[in-house]
Amino acid sequence: MNRTRSRIIRFLLRNGPSTCGQIGRELSASRSTIRRQLGLLTEAGLVQRSSTQFSASAEQVQLHAAVLEASFQVTVMPP
Repeated sequence: MNRTRSRIIRFLLRNGPSTCGQIGRELSASRSTIRRQLGLLTEAGLVQRSSTQFSASAEQVQLHAAVLEASFQVTVMPP
């Protein structure tokens, strides 16, 4: 995962639902960069959007990490 997406997820887990502008100000990134990364995170199911705010849940992030780990072990490290 790219660094900006990781930082966005950590920000949302720490601070709760936030707007694109709030995230961009905190991470010192442009709104267009944040918007693009939030779109990718939303498509992946790691971030949820409700009207103008975005949020992330620790449970959802952990689930995606577990799925990725299992996929990695099957593909890269077969038994």
